[in-house]
Amino acid sequence: MPVTEKKYPEWVQQYRERGTTIKKRGDSYYLYKRTSRRVPGKKYPQPVDTFIGVITRDGVVASEKKKVSLTDIEVYEYGFSRALWELCPEGWKKPLGDDWEDVFRVILQTWSPNSYLLRSREHIPTERYHYNFPAQMASLSRRIYKESGINLAELECLKQVYFLVIDKQEAISRINEQQKALAEKAGISLELE
Repeated sequence: MPVTEKKYPEWVQQYRERGTTIKKRGDSYYLYKRTSRRVPGKKYPQPVDTFIGVITRDGVVASEKKKVSLTDIEVYEYGFSRALWELCPEGWKKPLGDDWEDVFRVILQTWSPNSYLLRSREHIPTERYHYNFPAQMASLSRRIYKESGINLAELECLKQVYFLVIDKQEAISRINEQQKALAEKAGISLELE
């Protein structure tokens, strides 16, 4: 049985070469690289199309999107930790003296173990300190609410704002309207510094 080719206008067809295919969607024509791969359970190789660009009367407009290797990506929680850091009251820090950052990080290990603030640090053993950490957590939570009017439950939506490291480049994930409004209410910035 002969294979039938779809008929496209000559100005489109001229870009079809061996190993490529053309697809039409609406009034636009798209050029793809066509390969195939074996799939277990299938009798014949299955086609794999990779987008090259849009075909216009002036030529092929190549895609400017670049592929990123997802094996070299690191993802950390960012928004919640950043908010806690910025909202951390002086009245809570002062009695802890020089230990406040370590106590804060121990608390973060519980509240957000995948925090960007913990990414380059070892796990902080609580035995090193003589603090009642559950009491410190409760105190921090109360003081943040007292000074900002925002409780920890409200900040939970910020756990969906991520810190990304892709090929040694740092970025922040998208911030939705609810998260922007909460950051504005709290007077904090979720932008990468």
